[in-house]
Amino acid sequence: MKEDVIVNYLDRHGLEAKTGSTILVERKTRNRKWYAALLGKNETEKIYLNFGKKEFVILPLVQDSMALIEGDYAQVPLLEVKSIYFKKQPNHYTLIIQYNDATADDDRIKKYKVPKEVADSPWHKQNLANLIERYGLKEPK
Repeated sequence: MKEDVIVNYLDRHGLEAKTGSTILVERKTRNRKWYAALLGKNETEKIYLNFGKKEFVILPLVQDSMALIEGDYAQVPLLEVKSIYFKKQPNHYTLIIQYNDATADDDRIKKYKVPKEVADSPWHKQNLANLIERYGLKEPK
């Protein structure tokens, strides 16, 4: 998908729309047994995250066609977020968003898998570098 499609979508819905701040991420929708993770069988969904000055927007996708779902998005004010940072993994990055008043085992800490490159979205790699520079990179322990 071209980044212009996402920017036009945001603009159409009255959201902050500029290039260079959108990335594709994956999140788990359901955990299965430990061996399912080894076999890659945990269920995930791909979404776009767009980071503005005052909020970030979650843009769900039709999983089969990777198209934006018209009118289906969520806005999260950055005032509700305690921290945002990336962790480098061998094959991807992990984006961690911790909301205010979240505890270590709370569901208010969101983890997203971020691919280093996306074949049909060449702009993703540069946007990822921009966001890592903006929010920071922590090395895994």
